[in-house]
Amino acid sequence: MPDRPTKTERWLNLLAFLLDRHYPASREEILSQVSDYKEDWIGGDTRARESVRRKFERDKKELKLLGVTLEPLKEKIVANHVDQEVEAYQLRPRDFYLPYLSVPPLRGRRGGQGVRPYFLSEVALASTDLPILRRAAERIAALTDTPLGVAAQSALRKLSFDLPEMHVGAEERAFTAPAEIETQFALLRQAVEQRRAVQCRYYSIRRDVEGVRVIEPYGLMLSWGHWYCVGRSPSPEQPALSRQAKGRGGQGVRTFRLDRMKHVSIVEGENAEFTVPKGFQIASYLNRAPWELSENKPVTVRVRINFPQSRWVIGERLGKVVKAVTDDAGSEFEFEVRAVDAFVRWLLPLGKQAEVLSPPLIKKKIAEAKAALRAVYATTHDARRTTHEK
Repeated sequence: MPDRPTKTERWLNLLAFLLDRHYPASREEILSQVSDYKEDWIGGDTRARESVRRKFERDKKELKLLGVTLEPLKEKIVANHVDQEVEAYQLRPRDFYLPYLSVPPLRGRRGGQGVRPYFLSEVALASTDLPILRRAAERIAALTDTPLGVAAQSALRKLSFDLPEMHVGAEERAFTAPAEIETQFALLRQAVEQRRAVQCRYYSIRRDVEGVRVIEPYGLMLSWGHWYCVGRSPSPEQPALSRQAKGRGGQGVRTFRLDRMKHVSIVEGENAEFTVPKGFQIASYLNRAPWELSENKPVTVRVRINFPQSRWVIGERLGKVVKAVTDDAGSEFEFEVRAVDAFVRWLLPLGKQAEVLSPPLIKKKIAEAKAALRAVYATTHDARRTTHEK
């Protein structure tokens, strides 16, 4: 027996059925022709049909939460099978698809003056609105570690098709960096080529401290919009290299973000020389997520992510899908987490759309991070209120 359609597939079948029709459809027609309704409706007894009706009503309610409203028309239609008026549904393309965006001077440039393709609704923007919209979208697109940032980049590319004024900027075509990072990059590249250690002040976001570090840089890479240095470093309590530390290999291979480095300089002297371990390949780090950029023992984390964020995670090939479609049309994933703090920072922006199922350690870390954020915003709010009262 073939598998029944999932909830998402049933929704798509329902929407496709209604959008393909140019006239209203009765509920009887919908339930007898749309896949995953019709299997239990056609030939079903009274109990089975009532179950299908309830499923249809639940689907209407959930689709409405996603912005698709399916409400009976005010005018009823006559159903041939019962020869009486019944409720009918119709989904017009202009009520379903997003409207076109246009700028008044350019309106009608496709197909002649005044022509609007596909008869969809239109939202007219003033030419002065475009720079504001562009700057706002660019700020969101800069959040490259979040689903919102990726969505903003995609939106900018799509908007540039209909609105040339929204063309993709240079900052989206190539990596750009502040002058300070460019200087650090040049020094680190020189150190990689010469196999010499570097010294810098490095900010550890996990411990929220900045201190002097000595790093043996094995290679440099660009990942998730940030430059990283992959190498070995002794503990922060050992700011200077020693033959003993070099012999022990420090703390293992780690990754360091260039924008958290300050005052980078190449270490002089014989002890600054090092050898890259055999078998090390910088390419093995390129396709890793931020929480995988560590040599720590991985922890398997199971997370339920709601739709549509779950589609983005699947599209980015993050984690392993262990349950393709949950009851809420989301998915359950397993992630191999080596850097817990990086994973928590990635998960936080998803808010209530993500729920950590296991292990308890990660659930506790998420709760602590949320509490810390609330404390920060509460302090900021109290300070502003005090200032306003004064």
